[in-house]
Amino acid sequence: MSETKLTKPKESTNEVAFTKAQLLKSKKYVHQTDVLSVILEDGKNYTIKEVEKLIDSFMKKEVK
Repeated sequence: MSETKLTKPKESTNEVAFTKAQLLKSKKYVHQTDVLSVILEDGKNYTIKEVEKLIDSFMKKEVK
């Protein structure tokens, strides 16, 4: 019998990017709209990974 090897599908390098307005309206970030409005720039697109990283970085900042 021949063995069948299972391989993982290749990860897509084409991640979907969203505008600041789209992210502010999303259900995923409904409780973080204030943070997003501060950390995201108008006219720039962000992937979910980028947004999560920016939120994490912002939340870990030292309070002045």
